[in-house]
Amino acid sequence: MSSLPKYRQVADRLSAEIAAGRLKAGDQIPPERTFAEDLGISRATVRMALRHLAERGMIEARVGQGTFVGAPAIQQQLSTLTGFTEEMERQGRRAGSIVTEATCRAPSAEAALALGLSAGAEVWHITRIRLADGEPVALETTEVVAEGTPDLLRKADFGRMSLYAVLQAQFGLRPATAEQTLAAAAADEAVAIPLGIAIGAPVLRLTRLTRDASGRPFEHVRSYYRGDAFVMKVRLELGEG
Repeated sequence: MSSLPKYRQVADRLSAEIAAGRLKAGDQIPPERTFAEDLGISRATVRMALRHLAERGMIEARVGQGTFVGAPAIQQQLSTLTGFTEEMERQGRRAGSIVTEATCRAPSAEAALALGLSAGAEVWHITRIRLADGEPVALETTEVVAEGTPDLLRKADFGRMSLYAVLQAQFGLRPATAEQTLAAAAADEAVAIPLGIAIGAPVLRLTRLTRDASGRPFEHVRSYYRGDAFVMKVRLELGEG
């Protein structure tokens, strides 16, 4: 007999069904009454089990509709340098973007410092709402050094194409290394509205500086990821000493 509380046993059973793919994203969970009768337990126990899974983001309650299996969290690999489009495709998700700004202009102070740009230098400034399976999950602002990438914005539709793929195909520019920082933050109005979340909702702020094979920095990115949609994953190995 399991030493776990009854509600945890029920929650773990449902979790296993979801993990095995027998319950898929969008599938409806039976009503509490049906669940309780089928398992021979109280509705209070079922309610506690469902609350436990909801807190983990595995299921979601929809007012007037019922309870449904939620979309699995997106795992962002911090140990591998990939663009958003490539990462979504790797996980079997449909990537998309809504371009809200695309201009050539002076860099932000943060980007100018990180990229080592002198006065008068320009960058391609692209702001996109990133979509996974049609849902907004991230707000991303990218600044790419304009020198060496002429007419970048005319080369592709960045609402549907990967920036890295275009840079490599059109200019032979391939990202080789990057430095990333990640911090917890609360969404302000400028972030909350595009992502469709409440002001003050938790987000993850990621800043990345990308370098080419010669070590030259060419891209500075600031992204805000919805805290309820992403899991940041990194592989660690035991160091000596």
